[in-house]
Amino acid sequence: SSGINAESQSVMILAVARRVAKEGRQGLKWQGAMTVVLTATVYSISILPTSIYHIAEPFVEKEASEPGPFKITYYRVAASFLTINVISNFYIYCLTVNSFRDFLRIRTQRITSWFLNTFKIQGGLLL
Repeated sequence: SSGINAESQSVMILAVARRVAKEGRQGLKWQGAMTVVLTATVYSISILPTSIYHIAEPFVEKEASEPGPFKITYYRVAASFLTINVISNFYIYCLTVNSFRDFLRIRTQRITSWFLNTFKIQGGLLL
């Protein structure tokens, strides 16, 4: 039931984002709307197997002494789908948020520079 509430909230957020993006008065840029749309879509897809599991669980395998494939395998697959949401957020932000890409580029350059200066790599040898 929590998955259904989250999915309806995602749909409501998408509707508001679409309306605000069309009106343009609130200053919400297209990249912000696209970030919301992609994040909500991936979240809805990733929560769907868990929602199905919680809805179907009372009707499947009522024998509690030894869980069958539904309670073991399907639950593992559903839980794995939840990680898709967490992992995808990084890539969604990289694709849609310019300031996030700039932040990553600057941090990567600083770390690379520090590494090269600290370990003095010359001619392929670490000195």
